[in-house]
Amino acid sequence: MKKNLTLQSFVFAAFLFFANASQAQSLYFCEAVDKEGYAINESNTFVIGNNGGYFDLLVRLPYELKSYYVNYDIYEVKTDGSEIFSSTIRQDSQPEWEFFWKEMTFYDEGTYKIYVYDDNDYLLTSSTVKVKKQY
Repeated sequence: MKKNLTLQSFVFAAFLFFANASQAQSLYFCEAVDKEGYAINESNTFVIGNNGGYFDLLVRLPYELKSYYVNYDIYEVKTDGSEIFSSTIRQDSQPEWEFFWKEMTFYDEGTYKIYVYDDNDYLLTSSTVKVKKQY
């Protein structure tokens, strides 16, 4: 009986974990965002021109943001995996938002890790994008 209860507890905990993981917040890189808040031409690699280029960073949440601004912390990822801080971009927001996006311009090729924080410095999500130059 004790073994059966332990197995049931494990199965229940695993179910909760996977159900919660499927509702996780996500950061997408895309060419545009539709009116329902979904990415158009999503990718983790973008090609920019010699004078730079832009694409959208879309954040989707399974809950309301409850924040009046968000910060995007941008780090350049070096070949050894280390991250070098590049910049922070602030975006005003509304507490009821469940998705939001920001158009960002990149001038240099490289791999970038973007961290998105709410106005309490709580990490909402993060992801990596590769930017290549077209010569």
